[in-house]
Formats: sequence, structure tokens, C-alpha cells
Amino acid sequence: MCDILDDGHIRKLAEMVRGRYGLDFGPDRWRDLRQAVQNFHTDCDRFSSAEECLEYILSTGVSSRDLEMFINRLTIGETYFFRDPQALDVLEREVLRGMNGRGSGMGGAVRIWSMACATGEEPYTMAMICRRSNIRSEIIGTDIDSMALAKAAEGCYRKWSFRTGSMAFRDMYFRSTGPNGFLLDKSIRGMVALSRFNLIGDEVPSSFMNMDIVLCRNVLMYFSNSGVDKVLGKIWSSLAPGGLLVVTPSESALVSSRGRFEPVLHDQVTFFRKNEGYVPESLYPAFSVQEGSDSEAPYAEVCSYESGAGFCLGESDFEDPAGNFMHEESSGYFESRSENDSEVSPAECNDCLAEAARLQQNGEEEKALALLRNEIERGGRASEASVYFAMAGILADTGRLEEAAKCCEHAIDIDQIVSEFHFLMGQIRELQGRTEQALAELRNAVFLDPAFIMAHVLMGNIFVEQNDYPSAVRHFRIALQELEVLDAVEIVPYSDGTTAAGLISMVGVVQRSLA
Repeated sequence: MCDILDDGHIRKLAEMVRGRYGLDFGPDRWRDLRQAVQNFHTDCDRFSSAEECLEYILSTGVSSRDLEMFINRLTIGETYFFRDPQALDVLEREVLRGMNGRGSGMGGAVRIWSMACATGEEPYTMAMICRRSNIRSEIIGTDIDSMALAKAAEGCYRKWSFRTGSMAFRDMYFRSTGPNGFLLDKSIRGMVALSRFNLIGDEVPSSFMNMDIVLCRNVLMYFSNSGVDKVLGKIWSSLAPGGLLVVTPSESALVSSRGRFEPVLHDQVTFFRKNEGYVPESLYPAFSVQEGSDSEAPYAEVCSYESGAGFCLGESDFEDPAGNFMHEESSGYFESRSENDSEVSPAECNDCLAEAARLQQNGEEEKALALLRNEIERGGRASEASVYFAMAGILADTGRLEEAAKCCEHAIDIDQIVSEFHFLMGQIRELQGRTEQALAELRNAVFLDPAFIMAHVLMGNIFVEQNDYPSAVRHFRIALQELEVLDAVEIVPYSDGTTAAGLISMVGVVQRSLA
């Protein structure tokens, strides 16, 4: 790569993106910035080289349209209908129906703002919910990506946008346009007003004020700390008194740590209410701290480091809150699973996979691999992706990382939306020393499952090793937020049998070592 795409120039680009748009591109993501410059150069066909293209992007003469087109290549614009159905069900039953006819809109309509709506699946989901519950509503969907909004306006979607268990809503509100195409009913599209909006750079227009509900899901975690503050400030100003902010569980810590919004629990789902009189008990997300610990504040408070130490499960002995020592074990990928760990593979209960797990537990890895290979060759009942995933786990546990990576690649090629596949690939790449590839796979895992605790922990470890402490703190904080909702004795999935309390205790050890 030529000099202008070296670290110094990419750092300037990262600072510009952070300053104007609040998007956090630390050194681990500079590869993404370089790729975006290359793609923009190729697509525009106006520059003689990527270097000239970057020089233009960083110049004062860059047009707002060109800058938007470039930024669109950096934002994640993927979502799907009825994402997080439990939260949406609670929102419909416990909130929307109670607000019906008493909202801040015309005639008591409930005013709803879907931020960063990409191609429109979220605001259209809210429209379908309001239609089936006869809720009078005014719904706005915004995004920084004009092209994504144009697709949203068309209302044409592929099967990728339908990933929930029930397809009843698709049968009711969509018309098939081919084997992989579905057109949303015009009446639902007419319920949503779409508009371009930059969460950082744009002032909130008067038409966005007095919102009863603001959905900002899977958005805050990608902003810098200052970016989070700006976005939350705009949400606060846009909400009507008593209005609710909806975020994902993984982002709850980012809201509660600011101490402004009042957390409100509805049937095990937390929303955040605009309450001018709310006085928080703490400026940090709560989680259990072992009695007698010298940790005085949750891990989110740790924002500066004097050491590059991180924590890695199994590297050394730790003492759990009950006083028992947890030693490094040679337990494998299957051996570490608990009875509650139901997400190991889509076909976990299949006889072939269960037998392979039993063989590995007995130290008969070659027999297990032979059984799985035979399952693929004969086209057996087990999902092919799940079999490759199981093989990858066994191979990784026995140190055959290249073979493991190939099997994991096969699993991902077959089914790209299983977070566990990407997590295992991230582990393999990290063991191979391919850090950037590991981070890319782990980002895929937490995008598909924002509450994937160990993916956040592993990313935090990697960032600590890279001295990128703000990114490490962010991912450890998200992990702690998810640990908070687990029982103390519950085994954390993919953690080599560590309990939630044990993992929190380990974080305490890191706190003290980095203080």
C-alpha cells in the first residue's frame, strides 16, 4: 500500500470519522478503513489511485454527498424483521397497548422513532405490531445511509430478512415476487416516514420531538464514549416526558452508566424512561461484587491502565467466591458444555453429534472425527454445518488449527448466521496469531448475538494485548452487563465451565492488577 494509506493517514481518517460521525474505528479496524477507501475509489471511477481518493476524502473540498457515500461503506446496515422477539412482545403487551390513544401524536397516536433503521426492517416491524394490536401510531425511521433508506422505501426483501421462528407476519403482510423476493404491503409502508439523519452531526428537527418511544438497538456499542453521550443527549431531548428508550441488553450498561435515564423493568425486559426527577443510586451498572473484595466499583469504572495484562480463562489458577480453586484443565470444546448450553449446534441432540461428543469426552478424538466424516459422506440426518462445526471443535482442541479452520469455514459457508461458528473461528484465528482475522470473526459473532459473553471477553483480552484499553473496557463492560442477569452458579456458555460468579471474580482480579 502506498504511503498515503499508511498508519498516519489512516489515523487521520479514523479521527475524522470519529469526530463527524461518532463511529469508533480503533487500530484493530483500520483494515476496514483501508478497504472502504479502496472500494470507494473503485466504485467512483474518478480517481487515479486509492491514495488520491483518500486525499480527497480528507480534504476540505470533499462534498457532503461523496462523504455520505464513503461513510455508507463503514456502517453496518444489516437487520431483520422481529429481531429480539421477547423484547418486542413485552413492548407490545406492556407498553404500546397501554399508551394507545394517550400518546403524544395527533389524536393520541403513539410516536415511535427507529434510529439507524438501515433498510427498514425495524420500523416496519413496529408498524406491523401496531396494525395487529390496533394501535394508533406515528412511526419514523432514520438512517445515515441514503441508499439503505431507498431500499426501505421500496419495501422489497429477501429471505435473509426473515429469520424469526414464526413466518405468520410474512404470509399476512408480504407478497411473494419470486423464489427469494417478498414485497411489503403498501399499507404497512405507508405507516412509516423515512428520513436521512446523522446521529452525531445533525440537530434533532422539531418533527422528531415529543417521541413516546425511541428504538436505538445495536447502535450505541459502535460509538465512541463521546458519541454515546451525544446520541443519548439527542434521544433525551426528543423524548416526551415519560417516554421510553429501547436498547439491547448489551447496551444497557452504556445507558445506565450515564445516570440520566430511569431503568424500568417490564416482565424481565428493561427499558429506560425519561424522568426529570430520577436520581440514580449509582453511576455504574450494578453487578454482584464478592463480599470482602477490595473492588470498590464495577469494572466499567476502570478507564486507565498502567499494565498490558489481560485475563484469559485457563491460563492460571483463580479462586472463585466460594473459596474453591479453578485450575487449568484440558477439557475440550464439547467437554466444557453445560446442560443449559443449548446453542452448541442446531442439531445437538442428533445421535451422531451426541456420540461424537461422548467419544471426545473419553479421549477417543480420532474415532469421533471418523464418525463425523462418515456422517458427511453418507449425507446423514445431522446438519452438515453442525457436523463441520463439531469437527472444527475437536481439531482445535487437539491443536490441528489449520484443519480446524477449514472445517469451520465450511460450517460458515453453509450457515453464515450462527454466532457460535464465528466465535469458534475467532478462537482458532487468535490461537494462530492472526489477530485481525480473529477480531473480524468475533465482531461477526457479537453482531449476530450481541449478548455473547465470551465473545466480548475474548475481544477484550485481545484489545488489552494491543494496548487499546478503551475498546477492551467497552467489551468487558458489555460482558459484565450480561453476567449480571445470570445466576451466580450458572455456567457461562463456552467458558470452560466457569460460573457467572467466577467470571465476575476474575474480572475483579484484572481490576486490581491493572489499577
